[in-house]
Amino acid sequence: MAYIGQEPGLGVAERYIFTASGGETAVSADDSGLSLGYTENQVSVYLNGVKLVVGTGKDCQATNGSTITGLSALTASDVVEVIALSSFSPADTVPKSGGTFTGAVTASAGVVGNLTGNASGTAATVTTAAQPAITSVGTLTAVTVTGAITANGGLETDTNSTIKDKGRFMQHSNNISWVMGG
Repeated sequence: MAYIGQEPGLGVAERYIFTASGGETAVSADDSGLSLGYTENQVSVYLNGVKLVVGTGKDCQATNGSTITGLSALTASDVVEVIALSSFSPADTVPKSGGTFTGAVTASAGVVGNLTGNASGTAATVTTAAQPAITSVGTLTAVTVTGAITANGGLETDTNSTIKDKGRFMQHSNNISWVMGG
């Protein structure tokens, strides 16, 4: 089915109105002095409300992005209206699937799904983290784990902290011997 109007994704319309003083055959700015700006093949030109045919050998030409040329000599008070469709291209976007952000991304409402790369900030809960390793470069203040923790490199604390075993009583013990005076 044909689409009536501007094709989706092409952008917005910019409107320029020029009032002739007489004799002009080209227009490059509107009445306020604003220079024309258009994309070739995305411009409509009207003379006193009548749409002109744009193209080589037609009513006018629009080929350089800044001037409408080839007009028959305008009469004083003729009004030329130029409607320029600007191209729309959103900047700094990442596709729905794939793509990479190169700077920090803030998600104040949280993130659902898989994360790769570095994450920072405060996380109330990390669920179903099927990750072989979670590494904290800074200070990891609290972690609650349901299931086993495998610490192949050992568990280490600072001198003022302890590791508490809230499970089986006396499953293991740490014996420390001091040699004094020897």
